[in-house]
Amino acid sequence: MFKFQSPFRVANPTYHSGQVRSATERIHLWISAVLLLVGGLLLLPNLASAQSAPAPAQLERYIDVALGHNPDMQAARSRWKQSDARVDQANSNLWPKIDVTSTYTNFTGGRVITLPGLGSFSTAKIGVVPWDNSIGATWNIFNYAVWEGTKATKAYLAAATSELSSRELGVAYQVSDAYYSYAKATELVAVRENAVQLARQSLSTAQSLFKVDKAPKNDVLRAEVAVASSRGDLLSAKNMQNLARTNFNNLLKRNAGEEIELPSQEAMLETSRSNRDLAMNDDTTQSIESTTYEQDLEQAYHNRPDLAQLSQAQEAVNGLRAVSFADNIPNLALFARYGWQEDQLKFSSDADYLAAGVTLRWNLFTGGNTRAKVAENDAQMEEIEFQKESAMSGIRLELQNARLERQNARERHSIAIIQLQSAEENQRITKAQYDAGMAPLITMIDAQTTLANAKANLTVTTFDVLLAEAKYRKALGLR
Repeated sequence: MFKFQSPFRVANPTYHSGQVRSATERIHLWISAVLLLVGGLLLLPNLASAQSAPAPAQLERYIDVALGHNPDMQAARSRWKQSDARVDQANSNLWPKIDVTSTYTNFTGGRVITLPGLGSFSTAKIGVVPWDNSIGATWNIFNYAVWEGTKATKAYLAAATSELSSRELGVAYQVSDAYYSYAKATELVAVRENAVQLARQSLSTAQSLFKVDKAPKNDVLRAEVAVASSRGDLLSAKNMQNLARTNFNNLLKRNAGEEIELPSQEAMLETSRSNRDLAMNDDTTQSIESTTYEQDLEQAYHNRPDLAQLSQAQEAVNGLRAVSFADNIPNLALFARYGWQEDQLKFSSDADYLAAGVTLRWNLFTGGNTRAKVAENDAQMEEIEFQKESAMSGIRLELQNARLERQNARERHSIAIIQLQSAEENQRITKAQYDAGMAPLITMIDAQTTLANAKANLTVTTFDVLLAEAKYRKALGLR
C-alpha cells in the first residue's frame, strides 16, 4: 500500500546551541524550498483548461466501488430496468398477437322441448359444441395510442438513464470530497506530529538553559505553551482524520476503520506534471479562468444529467398526453381465427372453419374522461417546466459558487506558498541569530510555530484546490 507523502512536506532539521549552518545545509534548504514551490504548484489543475487533471487511479477505483455498492445507485439501476422492460412491453403491442384456445364443454339437464315428429331435446344443447379448438391472431394496424405509448416509454427510459448518470455524478463527487478530505487530514496529522516534536525539542532546550541560568523562566513557560498548543492541534487533526476515514468508508459500505490507499508523491506529481509551466506563472489571478461564466453555463446546461432527465420526463408526459388523446381517434385491427368445432376430438377437415375480418373502434363519447386525462397531462408538463426552471436556476448558482471557490482556493494556495517561503526564510534567519546569541529562544520558538502553521496552511489550501476542482467539475456535469 502506498502512503501519501505530500510534495510540500519539508522535515525540520534539529539544531543545537552553538551550531553553525554550513554552506551545504544552506544549499539543501534552498533546494527544499524550490521543490516545495514546484511540488505544491504541480498539484494545481491546468490553469489554461476548464477541465482539471484526472483524479488519481486510487480514487477512480474507489469511485467504482462506491457506484457498485451505493443503495441509491442500485435503486436507480432497478428503475432503469423497469423502464427498459416497459419499452419491451410497448414494442410488443406493435406486433400481431397469436393465441391458441382449446375448450371442452359438457352439460346435463336443462329445459327439454318435445316437438312432434322430431322427438325431445335439451335447450342447453343449442349452440354448445363439446370440442371447440382454434388458433387466433389479432393485429392493431392503426392504433395511435400504441404508437405514442411506445414513444413515451422510450422517453421514460432516457429519463431513467439520465437519472442514473445524475446519481453517478453525485456519488463520484461525494467520494472525491471524502477522499481529498481524508488525504488533507492525513497530511495535517503528519505536519502536526512534526510540530509537536519540534516543540518538545524547544522545551527541552529551554529547560536546559534555564537550569544553567542562560534563559528566563518565561522562555520555559512559552515553550510549554507551544507544546500544549501543538498537541492540541495534533489531536484535532487526528479527530478530523478519523471522521474523514469513517465518512469515506461509509460511502463505500466498508468497515469504518478500514485503511484508505492514498497516492504516492510520485503519482501525484506525474498526474499534474503537464501543468508545471503554467503553474509557475506569477500572474496567477489572470490565468485562473480560461473560460467565461457564460461558456461554463452553456456546458453545464448541455452536460448536467439532472436537467436532461427533466426534459426527457417532459417528453414522456407529452407522449402520455397523446395516448390519452388517442381515445378520440378511431383505430383499426385485423383478426383471423382458424379452428375446429366437433362432437369428438378428431381435428377433422369436415368440422374446421376460418373466420377473418377488420375491427373498427371509435369512442364517440366517454363522459369527459378523455378530456380530463389530457388536462391532467398538460398540468404535469407544466409542473415539469417549472421544475426545469428551478433546476436551471440552481445550476447557475452552483456553477457561480464553484467558480468563485475554485478561484479563491487557487489564490489562497498561491498565498500559502509565499507564506511558507517567508516562514522558511524567517526560521533560517532566526536560527542563525539564535546560534550567534543575537536572538532569544522565545523568538526561535515563535519562528518554528510560524513555520509549522505555514505548512499546515499549505496542506489545507492544496487540498482545498482539489476539492474546489471536484466541485467545479460536478457543477459542469463532469465526473
